[in-house]
Amino acid sequence: NEIYEEIKQQYIDPGLLQSEEGEAAFSTKITPIQPYSTKRMELEYTEVLPVDGLKSYFSFPLRPSDFGKQLASGFKLDLAIASKYRMKDFNLLSKQYPLTFSQQTENLMVASYQASQIAFQEDFAFDYTLNVPKSEIQFLAYRAPEKVSPLELRDPARANPNPDGYFEASAIFSGTKKAAKAKDSPRSVVLMLDTSLSMRLEKLDKSIEAIEYFLQALTPKDNFNLVLFNDDINVFSQSPMAATKDNVEKAILFIRSSYLSGGTDLIAGLRASLEAARKLPGNERNIVMITDGNSTLTSTSLKKITNSFNTENKQVARLYIFGIGSDTSTQVLGELVRGSNGYFNWARETEDLSFKLAAFFDKVGKPVIEDISFTSNISNYRDDFYQVYPNVDRVSYDGSRFAFVGRYRHPNEKHPIAINSIQAGDPDLLTATVKLPELDTTYDHLPRLWAKARVDALLREIALNGETEAAINEIIALSKKYKFVTPYTAFLAAPRSLLRPRIIKPGDPVLRVRTDASIVSVVAVLPFGETKELTYLKDEDIWETRFLAPKTMQDGSYNARLILIDRSNNAYEEEKSFIIDSRPPSLSADLSNKTVQAGTDLIIKVRADRDTRRIAARLFGSQPIAIIWDEKEKVNLGRLHIPEGLPAGRYQLIITAEDFAHNNSNLELSIEVLGQ
Repeated sequence: NEIYEEIKQQYIDPGLLQSEEGEAAFSTKITPIQPYSTKRMELEYTEVLPVDGLKSYFSFPLRPSDFGKQLASGFKLDLAIASKYRMKDFNLLSKQYPLTFSQQTENLMVASYQASQIAFQEDFAFDYTLNVPKSEIQFLAYRAPEKVSPLELRDPARANPNPDGYFEASAIFSGTKKAAKAKDSPRSVVLMLDTSLSMRLEKLDKSIEAIEYFLQALTPKDNFNLVLFNDDINVFSQSPMAATKDNVEKAILFIRSSYLSGGTDLIAGLRASLEAARKLPGNERNIVMITDGNSTLTSTSLKKITNSFNTENKQVARLYIFGIGSDTSTQVLGELVRGSNGYFNWARETEDLSFKLAAFFDKVGKPVIEDISFTSNISNYRDDFYQVYPNVDRVSYDGSRFAFVGRYRHPNEKHPIAINSIQAGDPDLLTATVKLPELDTTYDHLPRLWAKARVDALLREIALNGETEAAINEIIALSKKYKFVTPYTAFLAAPRSLLRPRIIKPGDPVLRVRTDASIVSVVAVLPFGETKELTYLKDEDIWETRFLAPKTMQDGSYNARLILIDRSNNAYEEEKSFIIDSRPPSLSADLSNKTVQAGTDLIIKVRADRDTRRIAARLFGSQPIAIIWDEKEKVNLGRLHIPEGLPAGRYQLIITAEDFAHNNSNLELSIEVLGQ
């Protein structure tokens, strides 16, 4: 961001594409956009659509989060869906974008929508059903002469083109054993809800929607308990309860009478839920957690969190996690469910949850297809297939798709393959004879799909066991070659890069330095004693390394010593600074009146630290509002409308603030509302 800001001041039109570590979202920044002018941006991304219950679902984010507003003078949407499997029951979930179909068959749908002066009020989303009467394998392959990128030429191990091909082998499981029999089996579930301050605003609305859906989906023959967790633990009942209508209503009241506070302690929350799960009847016990996964207490280490849960679990329960928010820690939550062969999915805070909630909760307590592996009937198949990676999940369910991506060495007109699995305790085998082509460029998305799977596997290894130079170099090389962001790479569309000092929280791990062209080596000596060698990224003309600022570091400015070596082996030393900021913004507020009447406006004036970047206010029963700087008043100002018909009584006004280091704080004020 510092590089971007520096270039922005020079009006060189930079564009920055980046992603935060472990989060599900990426962001772009484009500048400058002059007054009364336009800027064209083209953005392309690839997504693998899952199959759940023989249905596929797609959602494209258009509605701004945090109750913002986005207008477009012109909007055009073109949609084409092609499927090997027959499609039926297309369902457009977003009514704001009525489609006009030019073609609609069982294997191909083509539609479009166009509008002007449009305000995006919902995301574009649809689902459709696949007609797959029995389980089967689909196999795709790609093989073509490989281009070597400039970054790869720097590494002798990657400088020579690799002639091997790429493949994807996927299976859709349909009509599997015991699936129908288990449909009406009673479920034993502990529901967990994250009630920390990070679950505020729209994330709170979506998490309440999810937990209420799960509760109301239970039947009287099911047993459940409920755990609310933040920096404290609140358990609904000392023992499991039947999911009768009365008990479900009591659980919902228990949730609605709670409030958000403190940080997120995943370890303590999971420990309490395991204790509650041990009291559940039956052998199939389940824990369902709703969270953003951003642990801030006890430990933030992926390895410590997962080891703690796996050690204490020991097959007590299967863990299911539903993540809420674009900042969902997908890496932590995805790894957490692996130890119990559980399931993880997530949704944006702006998204319609109906499809994902139904598909998610339908899996809870149902037979699992596990121990899925890719094999061949040829004894030396490992010589043909290598670096084969499955879905992030290690399990599947009836009506779901599971895929492997990998590489193959030798072309073969007829090569037998198999996908093995265990279904409800019984082994199962799907087989097919496939072609491994000498040259076929039809499915040119496969190299990038494999590269992403390879990088995900390397990132998981780093998260669990620490960094290695070889792993980091390979991540950078693959992400540069196939153009996707990682925690180690960002794409800066600008002609030069500069030193990147920045405001960071303890633990933020990147240091980027631009040097003179004569420099051939850079080593950083960090203030807490660690020494890191920087890697040169030729495509960006920048040196980069990752480091870990200890949590014990006090706030303030710190110097890092840079040891630079030039082509003549001369050594130079420079000092560069960065700022540690772990303190949340301090807040104070003045209200125009502490007693207001329903249907009127409340003026809110807020004073906050200079590094505060976002302030919002919320009152029960009303939409949150943004509080922004008013130059005339010289204060942050907001106008909150008290809804007509709001019952008289005392209410808590919650003001939240976030600074540039992503520290958060909140302030609660009491107001008296008078009836109309």
